[in-house]
Amino acid sequence: MRRSFIDRLWLPTIVGVTAVLCALVLWQRLLTEQRTKIQAATKAQALFVKNKMESELNARILLLGRLAPRWQARVQSGDEDQESDAALMMSGYGGYQGIEWVDPTFHVRWVAPETGNEADVGADLGADARRGVALQHAEDSGRVMVTRSVDLQGGGRGLVVCVPVFKEKKLVGFLLGVFRYQELFYSTLQDVGQNYWVAVYDGDEEIYGRSGSDPSRAEVWVQETDIEVQQLTWRARVWPTSETLANARSSLPNVAFIGGILMAGLLAFAVYMGEIAHLHAQEVATTNEVLKRETAGREQAEEALRQAQKMEAVGRLAGGVAHDFNNLLMVIRGHAALSLSYFGPDNPLRQELNEILKTAVRASSLTRQLLAFSRKQVLQPRVLDLNSLVTQTAELLPPALGEDINLVLDLDPNLGRVKADAAQMEQVIMNLVFNARDAMPDGGKLTIQTVNSHLDENCARSYPEIRPGPHVMLAVHDSGQGMDEETRLHIFEPFFTTKLRGKGTGLGLATVYGTVIQSGGCVTVFSKLGEGTTIQIYLPRVEEAIEVVEEPKRLSRSLEGEERILVVEDDHAVRRMTREFLKIKGYTVIEASSAEDAIQFVECHEETIDLVLTDVVMPGMKGRELGDRLVKLRSGIKVLYMSAYTEDAAINSGRLGPGSAFIEKPFTVDELAYKVREILGTSTAV
Repeated sequence: MRRSFIDRLWLPTIVGVTAVLCALVLWQRLLTEQRTKIQAATKAQALFVKNKMESELNARILLLGRLAPRWQARVQSGDEDQESDAALMMSGYGGYQGIEWVDPTFHVRWVAPETGNEADVGADLGADARRGVALQHAEDSGRVMVTRSVDLQGGGRGLVVCVPVFKEKKLVGFLLGVFRYQELFYSTLQDVGQNYWVAVYDGDEEIYGRSGSDPSRAEVWVQETDIEVQQLTWRARVWPTSETLANARSSLPNVAFIGGILMAGLLAFAVYMGEIAHLHAQEVATTNEVLKRETAGREQAEEALRQAQKMEAVGRLAGGVAHDFNNLLMVIRGHAALSLSYFGPDNPLRQELNEILKTAVRASSLTRQLLAFSRKQVLQPRVLDLNSLVTQTAELLPPALGEDINLVLDLDPNLGRVKADAAQMEQVIMNLVFNARDAMPDGGKLTIQTVNSHLDENCARSYPEIRPGPHVMLAVHDSGQGMDEETRLHIFEPFFTTKLRGKGTGLGLATVYGTVIQSGGCVTVFSKLGEGTTIQIYLPRVEEAIEVVEEPKRLSRSLEGEERILVVEDDHAVRRMTREFLKIKGYTVIEASSAEDAIQFVECHEETIDLVLTDVVMPGMKGRELGDRLVKLRSGIKVLYMSAYTEDAAINSGRLGPGSAFIEKPFTVDELAYKVREILGTSTAV
């Protein structure tokens, strides 16, 4: 019942909230429109104040400029009628405190009006910092100069306009117009913006204010503009009075908001009533949806189970094939090594036998990859030249790529060295190349590039698995289809693939990622639909010398022995090869094709057996059980286990106990001899 009630409230709540949001949006838009209109009107008043002040001040400065030559002429002629001109100008334009005539030495020679200003006559204006600087600039530039705020003789603050007068390019004096801020702005702005407050600033100094409230309280409505007159720049601030704001505001936004709230309530109630009528239908639909999800979940679980079973079967197959193949490689490598020991250094067959040995070593590396598919594989890192590895791998690629894909190698000749498992890195390159090939079904260009690189702290933060410093970068770039961002984020996840069902397992790039991370590096991917893909691998650069796989050396007498060894191996060819290896070193060898034959021999013969060399996996009794039985029959007997599986695989599968003496197939004569002497002790050979 509680769930049904909540379900019935969902849609009405959404409709009601949506209606309320719409009412809020409408209310906000109406308020914004009102605010925009008020701000536009205030801005217009501010521009009016600016234009009025600039035009009035420029008019006064223009009249002073025209009056200056007349005063200069009258002063020189001794005419004392300057007062009439000054009185006429001062009566026509407000804001004047006085008009002065100053000689070239910056001394006041005449003042109008004289009343209250007698102390100005003869005054040295050069001693006044701002007036002296303005007079000097006017003389130097020959232009009208206006001072910043100065203290006036009659009290208050104002400004001085300095008009230089020249005769035949020679300075004869200055005509100064002295203005008091309060009278100047009042006479200019008394009829401007009656419904607005106005304040004018010279820098941080307020030189005029007409306000009935603190402008900071109406900061949202304030409009500012610059008044520029000659060298002066004033800042004017204009904002509406409270009465103007009240008249400009409308009750429409509030009415619209209240109406929207009421409408939201009505809509929510109507939808709620409709939800009650359709409740049973929704419950049926919900039940069907649950059944569909359960069915889909079962199908996904079954698909995952089939996938896991398939991978388990493939893993077992890979492990069995690798085991048998290692036994075959044991015979191939053994015969090649024995044959190589029979030929001198100048025999042409040595080169062919060496190639067989090299190929067998590479094949052994491939079997380790097959074993790694089904169980944990121990990496065998060594210092190597990545360019050589890329070159060797590239020789095998043309048949797999086809004629329509152009393979390009861009290898840095000064490439640094890395420490990694050569076989695993070869598999990494192959996986990347085959992945790029599949992205170019119609052919294209495939580039393998190597270059030295240095990863900084930013890269280390992006890829926590690496450390900043010198690295070697291996990049595989294709001109194929590319991929979107969603696909790029998942390409290294196990079993993720964009191929059709049955066309790929999704383990290739996952193996690449795991191998690179295990080797101390990182992987980056850059791709865009229609523009191809670039996968970059970064491996730490090392300064160690390259480790070269040495060719098998001639058998050394230092590893020979005279002990008696019992070899237990069900594979005839492997048993025969192991026997030959031991005989070459001087050992006496007894053969057994099964564990039962080995036990029967020990029980029926009294001669000493110094070591038992037994395979781990055999039909019937396994190698570990045979070893336990033989130790009980003859105390002190030593056992060496051999297997085509890795030591970790043999121990983890329970076939061997930890600490057991073990040698992995395929092995060479010297490898077996070292292991035997390690178990039996110091060589008895002279």
